Amino acid sequence: MMKKLTAVFLAAVSLLLCLTSCRSVTPSVVVGEKSTQSDDYVPLGPGVGREMLKASYWIKDGYGEEIFTREQIEAFNVDNGKLIGSKSSGSFTLQSIKDTIDGVTVREILDSITFPDDYDELFINGAMVGGEYRENLKANINRSAVPEKVNVKFAFSVARDTLRMFPTADYANNEIDDLFYDSFTMSDLMPFTPLALLHESADGLWYFAASYVCCGWVAKEQVAVCPSRSDWLKRQSPEEFLVVTGGEIRLPTDPYCPQLSDMIVPMGTKLPIVSAKDAPDSIDRRYAYGCYVAKLPIRLSDGSISDAYSLIPCGFDVNVGYLPATRANIINQAFKLQGNIYGWAGDFYSNDCSGIIREIFLCFGMQFPRVGSQQMNVYDLPKKDISSYKDKQKLDYITSLPAGSLLYFSGHVMIYLGTDAEGEPYALSSVGSISTVDSEPDAVMQVNTVLVSSILRTARKTGASWLESISSALEMKPEK
Repeated sequence: MMKKLTAVFLAAVSLLLCLTSCRSVTPSVVVGEKSTQSDDYVPLGPGVGREMLKASYWIKDGYGEEIFTREQIEAFNVDNGKLIGSKSSGSFTLQSIKDTIDGVTVREILDSITFPDDYDELFINGAMVGGEYRENLKANINRSAVPEKVNVKFAFSVARDTLRMFPTADYANNEIDDLFYDSFTMSDLMPFTPLALLHESADGLWYFAASYVCCGWVAKEQVAVCPSRSDWLKRQSPEEFLVVTGGEIRLPTDPYCPQLSDMIVPMGTKLPIVSAKDAPDSIDRRYAYGCYVAKLPIRLSDGSISDAYSLIPCGFDVNVGYLPATRANIINQAFKLQGNIYGWAGDFYSNDCSGIIREIFLCFGMQFPRVGSQQMNVYDLPKKDISSYKDKQKLDYITSLPAGSLLYFSGHVMIYLGTDAEGEPYALSSVGSISTVDSEPDAVMQVNTVLVSSILRTARKTGASWLESISSALEMKPEK
């Protein structure tokens, strides 16, 4: 097992730095010499053949072998769980938060989330705003109301949402007509995710919450509060559960339970279920024939938590328990997201480059950090710094990796797929925009899609190829 780093992650600060980097790099890439082609009805990128759009093209003999045991995954989650923290407290896990927490810690985390450097150039809901807006938002953070000892509330999210930098649903961006990159979005928030509620906004509409990846603001209406920490912990370890293994599922329409009716549930979400013998005979005038019976948290009118049953058709793309952690499953899960819209920090019921990594590996029970740079610095997995390698040496190393490895350069992370018949390497990732080398320097096409790309033919805005740019690789296997 890799030796633990002595420096603690100040997660809220590093998260903001990483998010800024991710915004500046990921949306801007340039593709190589060949122009975009199409085969039948599906457009194909440079060097991408139709057969490469299938997971089976990349799966080799031996990829069905399990590469992580359940015990190794549990150790991985423990070793990489300290993603919340402050200067005075150091870093800590979500599970280690007790019924009270020092107010100093909460204030330091609040202070670490600052306005973007380019705030004066931001549009808020499509209009430029002045200093008054900033002061009003600062007042709503309600920092002065944080007591010396904070009584923590423990809760679950009850819908798919995002964690926000500030207690507002306002949309902030650098371009008046850009609807893809909300500068106030911190991270995706899956439904039925455990949260520790550390503070409330002045207007009483928002909680400042800690999730397993970071802290941020969430609307109160999206949260159900548990009666105790012990109840919260118990709910996190159901005896039996489903894992959403499709790109997403939609819970069935239920006129008797509007809280769950038609809810979109993303890949990697854990859904507690009950056995057939313990399930009610009838649920909202339906018998459960051909369905799993999920018992899911909902929010009551007073904000407290309760449970409701939802029938999950057995034909849905779900699995009882976690999937085995094999390379074949990594590839199969990645390709279920192919073609999805790029969702910055979880917007649009989708995800960005690091977000799809987390969704894929949650199918195996592995909890990865929020952003690519943190993902590449996890413990227990062998990491290789290849930033100083020459292109040929770097190519040789990358093509020696098994599929499912992670490749990274500043601001972007991707899943390595393998090589084609000619030895050209490819990756799958969630990408913002592309251009061609014969275009004008600023002629960037917005693609905002999860796609397969040639590592040799794809380049950054600077003109450097992805091969030149890749600085590190993380192999998906336990560290010896």
